[in-house]
Amino acid sequence: MSNDSSFQMSQGFEVLPPKSGKAYPIPCEEWDLLRNKISKATSEPWLFHTVGSALLGMALSALLPIVSNTFQLPAQQRALDITWLVFVITGVCGLACLFFSHKERQVNRERASDVAAQMQLIEQRYERAP
Repeated sequence: MSNDSSFQMSQGFEVLPPKSGKAYPIPCEEWDLLRNKISKATSEPWLFHTVGSALLGMALSALLPIVSNTFQLPAQQRALDITWLVFVITGVCGLACLFFSHKERQVNRERASDVAAQMQLIEQRYERAP
């Protein structure tokens, strides 16, 4: 038997042995716990969520004078139009921010699930007794 730890595959690839180094032994139960936790991990997108909530609050506060209809004079009709404009713009921007917040959460979940998938690949290298 040779001291060379590599072997030849039928396609001519030489498989290199892993470098020796330090490793931490970890029980399978702890590995499973880490994998489950990382698959559920997400970092909350606070910027989009906060800005979206603030804009929707502004839209709702602009809705109050519209509903109460305190504008009676023709000169005050311009103020009503501006209030409608503020309501629509802040409402649409607030909903857009909340939509982007939701999408950002999905991206962060996908990143965590990628780590969990990599952990699954590492786990498949080893034979585990059921």
